[in-house]
Amino acid sequence: MRNIWLYGQFLRVAVLGKAQYKADFFVGIASVLVLNAVNLSLIGILVYNFDTLGNWGIWDLMFLYSFWMLSRGIYGVFFWHLSDLEEMIVSGNFDAYLVRPASPFLQFIGKEISYTGVGDFLVGVLGFILAAAQLKLKWQAGEWVYFVICVLSGALIQMAVNWIGASLCFWTTRSHAAMSIVERFIVLMQQYPANIFGKYFQIFVTCFLPVAFINYYPSVVLLNKAEGGTSFWQYLSPVVSLVLLFVGALVWTRGVKRYAGTGN
Repeated sequence: MRNIWLYGQFLRVAVLGKAQYKADFFVGIASVLVLNAVNLSLIGILVYNFDTLGNWGIWDLMFLYSFWMLSRGIYGVFFWHLSDLEEMIVSGNFDAYLVRPASPFLQFIGKEISYTGVGDFLVGVLGFILAAAQLKLKWQAGEWVYFVICVLSGALIQMAVNWIGASLCFWTTRSHAAMSIVERFIVLMQQYPANIFGKYFQIFVTCFLPVAFINYYPSVVLLNKAEGGTSFWQYLSPVVSLVLLFVGALVWTRGVKRYAGTGN
């Protein structure tokens, strides 16, 4: 409970800091909205020219994209600054977290929030409402619960993947380039259904870098897109998020123990 209270206090300070720059907040939100509008337009043009992608129509793709935006928005608000770890280690500023009577991890993730995640989340909400109306979705309570759990799980999967990547800095000092490649891969993959890229790609994003569980498999389940019937492992987004969080915590803990401080 104390850690939760401390994290809340760190977030409060971060919010107060951001509140001092209101113009920057609104410009950031507007830029995110414009960027997502461009992405959706490109997807729309692609589907218009080819009618469908696999068995996914335009509103199916809107649902898929919106699902990702909802989870990415949550991830973006609270965990976008994970990539800052590299610079903190290189500069030696991370050392300050080690001498304070609080968890270094809580201090690190609580040091900042990102308003751009709010823009992503708003795009996700709007896109989901439009897609749900066009697809005439009529879910039962269990499907709504599964949807909410999977949105949160998708946010945690993105957080865990980037947490693991950032924690490698404790050994390599630099990991930003590798994290950027993974981030661009995730962005590309989340905009389209994984099955259109072929069997081997789908195996890769299911078993080795399981980002298909962010939005693809939950969408397959909720939109009944599974060919030959839904398999049990397509429901496993919450389990995958917990496994990745465990791996992230393990890598972080061992990295902090190994850390000796690089200085300037």
